[in-house]
Amino acid sequence: MHDNIKKVLEIIAENFPNGIREDFIDTNRVLKIYAASGAGGNISPEFIATVIRANGIEKDGRYYFISDADSEKLRQLLDEILANNFLAYYSAVYERHRDFFARMHVFSPEVLRKILRRIDPVHFYFSEFCSANRMTWLDYEASNWLDNEVTRIFMEAENALALEDLQEKIHYVPAEKISEVLSDTQKYFLTRDGKFFPAFKIQFDADEILAAKRKIIASINANGCATADEFSLASNFALNPELSEKDLRRLIYEKFFGNFTRRGKKFYRKGAAASTASPMNALREFVAEHDELSADKLFAFAGNFGAPPSVALTAANEMMIRVDKNLFVKDALIKFNAAGIDRALAPFVQGRIIPLRAVTSFTGFPPVEGYSWNLFLLESFLRKFSEKYVYATPAVNSANLGAIHPSTMNFAGYLDVQAAAVVQESIPLEKSAVDEFLIGSGYRSKRIDKVTEQIIARAQEFIEGSF
Repeated sequence: MHDNIKKVLEIIAENFPNGIREDFIDTNRVLKIYAASGAGGNISPEFIATVIRANGIEKDGRYYFISDADSEKLRQLLDEILANNFLAYYSAVYERHRDFFARMHVFSPEVLRKILRRIDPVHFYFSEFCSANRMTWLDYEASNWLDNEVTRIFMEAENALALEDLQEKIHYVPAEKISEVLSDTQKYFLTRDGKFFPAFKIQFDADEILAAKRKIIASINANGCATADEFSLASNFALNPELSEKDLRRLIYEKFFGNFTRRGKKFYRKGAAASTASPMNALREFVAEHDELSADKLFAFAGNFGAPPSVALTAANEMMIRVDKNLFVKDALIKFNAAGIDRALAPFVQGRIIPLRAVTSFTGFPPVEGYSWNLFLLESFLRKFSEKYVYATPAVNSANLGAIHPSTMNFAGYLDVQAAAVVQESIPLEKSAVDEFLIGSGYRSKRIDKVTEQIIARAQEFIEGSF
């Protein structure tokens, strides 16, 4: 029986280099080759399937086999890699040696991982990478090693580095993992030419910073607040020509001006700003300073003084256009073809009330230079620029909740819009049906019994004509 197993494995190795399935078709192909070879003994498709399962490496229903010679080559390659690297990601090993693996008919990082686990008992194999060391807190150790390795490379470098420069030095870590380290904006800064510069190499003019702090204190004592226009950081900018003035200014504020409360361009004595500037005014000043502003940055600023996201969104919507979920752009920088967009909306609206989410295609919409159409951009257009349509919503939100209706329809509030939509669509006036329609369509996000009761009552008035 041992000879039969050996013969089946030889047949698979010679005839199925790209893997084999244990199904009726492939096992019968093996059986025919076996019979034609003149090998002794009777075997069955079931026997062949058992051999495949016992000896192959399974991936998505297909089994892969690797010769002893190729196994040894693989072990040698991993020995060389892990002798010089704390760890190696399978995806990076596979990409860097793709031709090598193709000759062995290994066509994916996952198959590589399974093969290595089978043939190499020396190293340690985990879900994403392998290592020469077994670590108790593996994820922590891996990220900590990568963080330290990136820091070491920057310490040795004379200039800023691009992601590609780091990849050339850290061969067996995917680019996205290195990018995660570089995404720490407290430790790494983007240069003017799109490379990365470590915070520990930034130089500061301590005398200039001290002079700036003295001016801020003097202005606060005299006027209750100071502005960024009252002091200079020119020497600090000159010491770090790779960085944008905006990024360097932010770092100096965070590192050296922590004893002041900052609202936009204004500085207040710590704890005094709440009485001199409302959160909304502070947010308006902050928004006004930007041509572009990420939602994360907006919400983080609002969080400094406990303002909820809805307040932050209200301030941003006053002066900016939300071009996608994560980015706001100053009104003046966006050009809409209002008439063309209104024409493109007409087939969706058709003189009725529809949820914003009912606009499911932007194929016929005039292009907006530099940006792609989406529901956030459409919402901003409707808020400010449409000549024929109105966007109504229960509250500012990031979930594309709300309704579109012709501007010729006049409603006292959003409750009336919802009631009119319920009547328009002939929804039964009972709670579960109304809630299911409004939430499922995207008019609102959750069930509130009291509100639903008011909507039903208002819808009944519309039907009876008593409004």
